[in-house]
Order: sequence, then C-alpha cells, then structure tokens
Amino acid sequence: MTRTTPHWQHWLGKAAWAALGLLASFGTEAKAQWDFPTADPYRTDEPLFVATSFENPSIDWKYGSSSIMPVVALQQEPGPLPPPMPSLTDPVPLETIPSQVRDDQQYGEELEDFNIQFLRTASVLLQPGQWQMDLGLAYAKDDYDFPITVAPSGVARANIRRRTLQVPFALRYGLTDRIQLSGSLPIGWSHQEYSSLGLFDDTSSKGGIGDLELGVNLLCREGCYGYSPDVILSFGLTMPTGDAEFPTTGISQASLANGVWAPSVQLLAIQRYDPIIYFYGVGYRYQAKREFGDRDVFFGHQITYNFGVGFAVNDRITLSTAFLGLYQSETQIDGVGVPGSMREPLRLRFAATTYRCGRIVEPFAEIGMTEDAADAVVGIVWTL
Repeated sequence: MTRTTPHWQHWLGKAAWAALGLLASFGTEAKAQWDFPTADPYRTDEPLFVATSFENPSIDWKYGSSSIMPVVALQQEPGPLPPPMPSLTDPVPLETIPSQVRDDQQYGEELEDFNIQFLRTASVLLQPGQWQMDLGLAYAKDDYDFPITVAPSGVARANIRRRTLQVPFALRYGLTDRIQLSGSLPIGWSHQEYSSLGLFDDTSSKGGIGDLELGVNLLCREGCYGYSPDVILSFGLTMPTGDAEFPTTGISQASLANGVWAPSVQLLAIQRYDPIIYFYGVGYRYQAKREFGDRDVFFGHQITYNFGVGFAVNDRITLSTAFLGLYQSETQIDGVGVPGSMREPLRLRFAATTYRCGRIVEPFAEIGMTEDAADAVVGIVWTL
C-alpha cells in the first residue's frame, strides 16, 4: 500500500531548508540594500558608517561591492565626571609673583655695529682689551708746473713730480669702553723729479720710515640714533722719527716725514640715521719749531676740518665719501714769514669698507681738489 505525502507538507519542508540556508549566510555576510542609484558617490567612493550594538566580529557588512564600517556604540561605561569647581564664598587674596624679566633685559649676544667701521681710526669702537692692526698699500702722485727765469732774460716752465709708495702700519687698542689708543708708523719709498724741458732734470729718492703718530680717542658723549650724535675728542702727537730735510735751496727733496714735533686735537661728531651715517669735525695741529742747519724753521699752524657720509649697503658693506680740508699758515724762517708758503690742500676720499670673517678690507681713492693736495691717491687697507 503506497502512502502519499500531503502537498502542504512538501512545501513546508522546502521552506525550512530555505530558512536554514538564509541563517547560514548571515553567519558570514550581511548585506544592506537601499534604493539609491549605482552612481551615488557615497556608495562607490567612501565607506559608510553604521551604528550597531552587535559585537560579533564575524559579520562583514556589505553595501554593494564596498564594505560598511560598523560603529559600535554604547559598549563602554562612561568615565567619571570631573569634580565640581569649588564655590568661592569669600574673596581669596591672590599671591603676586614677582616678574623675573626686566623691561631693559636683553637676550643673547649684542650685535656689533660693523657699518661704522669706516670711522674706526677716529672713533671709539673697540671693547676693553680688544685690538686691531692695519696693513696696506698706498700710492700717491703729485704733479704741478710753475715758471722759472732763464738767463739772460727768458722764462721757462719747470715741473715737480712726486711719487710715494707707502705701507700704512697702525695699531689700535681698546683701553676702556670710552678710551681707545692708537699708533701708526708708515714705511715706504719716496721719489721726486724736478725738471724743465731741454734745460735740466734732477731726481732724488729715499726709503725708510716716516714720522710716528700716537693718539687717544675719548668718547665724551654717546649719542642716540637719529636724535643726537656721538662726540669723540681725539688727542694726537707726531714724533719726528723719519729723516726730513728743509728746502733751504727753495726746492724740497723726496721725503716720507715732516721732521717736527706736532701735537694735535680734534672734535668729531657722528650722527646715525640708519642706514646713513653722517660725520663732521674740526681740529688744530701745532708744528713746533726746529733748527735746520743754522736757521729756525716754523712750518705754521694747521686747522683741519672734515665732513662726510657713509651708506650701509648691508650689515657687512659700507660705502663712504669724505671731504678732508686743511689750512696751513705761512712758514716762518727766523721769525720772518715766507711769502707764498700758505697752503690749503683739499681732498675728496671714496672708500668701500667690507667686513668678512673677522677682517676688514677697505679699498680707497683720493682726489686732490687744489694744487696743494696730491693729485691722486689710491690704496687698500686690511684690518686684522
């Protein structure tokens, strides 16, 4: 006898197997479906974050072909809240802590002002115990013509040409914050040619040392940038260490020295307007009498004056221009003035002062503005 399974039991079995398969698929993968179009950038480009309380790490949330990052919420107990701020019923006095920083306190090392180094010989720039030494080379040329009488009754033109090559050697030392000592002694060679075309040609040359110059610079007043200048008072003394001759025949000979004791004093003011530096000053130099042969010679009084400007290209290079003037009264021989001996040499000086690696290099050039001054002076100085 054959037993027939009812139709409803057959469909019930199929439904049970389908339910088991669906539960098995949830053990490995969970899919979410939304009715957004496939071109939605949130579905294709960025992950979605779904808040869930399930902790089953085996579930892989899917949205299309991309993963969904489930965000587990409310899985940890909240931490303790901070204690409430105490209520201040009574005013509490605040303890004042004295400041350790003063308004005038400076930090780090003070920067040196290199832009004023072009005035290092006339100012006070060295710290106590600091020193500088100058070495260099300078060439000067002076050439001028004048008429002479030629026997029996003629007139001719004569020419005097002087050339000087010197090594300027100088030392400076900072004694205090306001006092700077200095000394200089030129060493070189001098040549002079006295000639008249077709008549004569006399030359003389001499080498050796010049006159020793000692000086002291005093910073009388320290100025304020743009408001008041630095005021420097300088005293100098020239000692006749070089070999000098007086032109008893009317024509001087080649020489590197003046040959007389000569004290001097100068007052200099330096005004700063960054990046411009102005300076101006006036001085006096007395040349003591000296006996040449059997005659007392006094070269006259000298009044010096100067002013100029320096321009700081940057913190290591300064361009400067200076006007240097000198007025000398008549030379006296045995108390009698020599006509035509008054002199007024005026010069213009141009220089570029460069500071690098602790050394100063200064090329310079001078142009004579009068016949009493040298026609041209060029040179360079290295400061160590």
